[in-house]
Amino acid sequence: MAFPPLDEILPHRPPMLLLDALTAAEAESVTCRATVRAGAPFVAGGRVSSLIALEYFAQAVAALFAYKSRGGPGPFRGLLLGARDLELAASHLRVGDVLDVHCREQWASGPVAQFQCILSRGDERLATGAVTVLRGDPAEFAAASPAAGAGSDLSSGTPGSDLSSGTSSSPRLDILEPAP
Repeated sequence: MAFPPLDEILPHRPPMLLLDALTAAEAESVTCRATVRAGAPFVAGGRVSSLIALEYFAQAVAALFAYKSRGGPGPFRGLLLGARDLELAASHLRVGDVLDVHCREQWASGPVAQFQCILSRGDERLATGAVTVLRGDPAEFAAASPAAGAGSDLSSGTPGSDLSSGTSSSPRLDILEPAP
């Protein structure tokens, strides 16, 4: 099966589009290919920290969502919420490494889902871990929530503060608190 080029379905652009191609996609799993290239972000001295696996995982999940929603209105949007159980078998990846990134959905609840991911070089597992993602535009999700405007931001704990600067602006992401 032929898949569309990633730059046609993802909002990422070089140099931050780290994946080369979507190679497999099913309802709840995706596999992408990536090559570590000289001059790519975070590459220095012919190598990159294996922590880059988190970005590979996030971009692969985004590729799955974008592939499944292609033809819809506008580009796919989402947000990496967190990672857990990250295990790195190598401290660095080398320029020239051809990598496979495989992610399979473990659970989903509304717009939030968790994927178990594996980064490999041939038969060698280089990294494993789970990423939790928000599917859709974070601003739209926050605006549609019943508690919109009633919570506090994640950075400073003050109502209505922007996540990046601590100043009041829009859009914002509110912590949802249970109703009394």
